[in-house]
Amino acid sequence: MAEVSDVDALIRELDDRMRLDCRRLSMWRVVHRTTGLFYTVVLIFVPAVLAVGFTSSETALGKVLLLMAAVVGGLNVTFRPYLHSLRRRSAVNTMRRLRDEFRADVAATVEGELPAVYRRYAATYAAIFEERGGELVDGRLSAEEPPSEPAPKLRA
Repeated sequence: MAEVSDVDALIRELDDRMRLDCRRLSMWRVVHRTTGLFYTVVLIFVPAVLAVGFTSSETALGKVLLLMAAVVGGLNVTFRPYLHSLRRRSAVNTMRRLRDEFRADVAATVEGELPAVYRRYAATYAAIFEERGGELVDGRLSAEEPPSEPAPKLRA
């Protein structure tokens, strides 16, 4: 009986980790989309205000607007891969699908198969989590770079 409760605890823990990960991914998706929307509105609004003549670029307000447009423009260009990432949307859907499949397989198994289901989904979840971390650290754009050719060997 101790083994069954241990396996149940492992199953609950993996389900909780995946649920928490889904929630965090969804939260960051909202944060990044909101930030991207704010940047876009500022980059549209500031030049329009200055062009129409509501304020001059020589006034204090105009100088603040120009500075804000320059800073927001730089941030928008720098963080565009993160603000408008299709990979994040894909990662959210992948995690939700993996969790749903995991829960369905747990519900459909007999008690003797639960450790195998746990091992399979724990390994899959770890691989997905590691891949996402690698993409975050690399800061890749949505287009994959072609593999680089090995450097030619020099003769001694």
